[in-house]
Amino acid sequence: MSNNLERRAREILRANDYDGYTVPTSSGLYPAQWNWDSCLVALGFAQYDLPRAWQEVETLFSGQWRNGMVPSILFHGDDSTYFPNTKIWQCRERVPSSGITQPAVAATVVRYLVDKTGDAEARVRLAPLLPKILASHRWFQSARDPDRTGLVSIIHPWESGMDNSPVWDDALADVPPGPSVAHLRKDTGFAAAAVRPTGPEYDRYINLVVTFREAGYDPAAIWRTAPLLVADIGFNAILQRANHDLLHLLRLVGDTQSAAEVAGTIERTANALEARWSEPDGIYYSWNAKRGIPIEKPGIGCLLPLYADPQAATRHPALVDRLRTWLERVRYGVPSFEPGRPEFEPLRYWRGPVWLVVNWMLIDGLRSNGEADLAKRVLGDSLALVGNSGFGEYFDPLTGDALGGLEFSWTAAMYLFLRSL
Repeated sequence: MSNNLERRAREILRANDYDGYTVPTSSGLYPAQWNWDSCLVALGFAQYDLPRAWQEVETLFSGQWRNGMVPSILFHGDDSTYFPNTKIWQCRERVPSSGITQPAVAATVVRYLVDKTGDAEARVRLAPLLPKILASHRWFQSARDPDRTGLVSIIHPWESGMDNSPVWDDALADVPPGPSVAHLRKDTGFAAAAVRPTGPEYDRYINLVVTFREAGYDPAAIWRTAPLLVADIGFNAILQRANHDLLHLLRLVGDTQSAAEVAGTIERTANALEARWSEPDGIYYSWNAKRGIPIEKPGIGCLLPLYADPQAATRHPALVDRLRTWLERVRYGVPSFEPGRPEFEPLRYWRGPVWLVVNWMLIDGLRSNGEADLAKRVLGDSLALVGNSGFGEYFDPLTGDALGGLEFSWTAAMYLFLRSL
């Protein structure tokens, strides 16, 4: 059975391979290269084709903006089946793209590729990539934390990678809805409306895009006027882990000056993350930087300090206990929002379903925090979901049913990668 699934996973990656970059699914739902999807797909390619894994990341960085930002989407070809496409974004960069970013997993993935590749070849591949990754991390600090608080802020829920999580509900409600875009949406033609973001959410998503476009995508102007600024725990934990991996790579090549710079960022972020710990609730909470208030909603990102810090569970054993209570309430873990809460929806995108990419982060974090048994549970659930339901985009945590897009690249890649652990 596992050999058949491995073969099918490779077939999916081959079908979704567009000669140097991978689309999330060949159905037409996502006809472009997505930032963190692409990096995480490289982890799957690395199990059987290391050059292709490197190429995936290299192609992504071919669309890096001149200011250092790596956009969330690169439109290499026909984007007519996607909304918002290049006609809406209107970015003036060498590769057509979106005007926002996504979670910074590139440094973590590249470190893995370096460790898996022979030393001489790894250094050849790393040499042109490392300055680009460093530039992207510097962009986060200058554009999204200009006050040097230690936490960067997202300006759009899409940047979090967890697009319609209940964590954003209150902050998104402060965004003017703008005109309805229901007649322009393409996603509900490929997936049931019941598993996709709602109409009012989408109207605000697009109004944010228009706001950034009118600001000319100038980071300083956006920072002053953005209707939504959220210091998301998940986003910052992923970036913190990436900073640790970037520091390792910089030391590997002997760049001591840049390494010292990144080490300073790591220390600042560690302190800022700890300030977001809620002792009464036993969890980290994101911060509405626009309003200056905590967002007391337990999304899966609130658990990701485990991924960023191997001492997180020692300092806060209640965080692991919180995860255990989530798993007790579902058949398959880990749900993307705390089950039992009124906002929890097991079918709708990031409001409850299981995503294997975040499961991998939790598995990694639990292992580094000495929670091997809990990591084993999450790993077992992840493999069982694919074994029982195939390579869905995401999964119902109560039934295990596949949801969203089918034959999904990052699910196939995660299956290949998780089998290697």
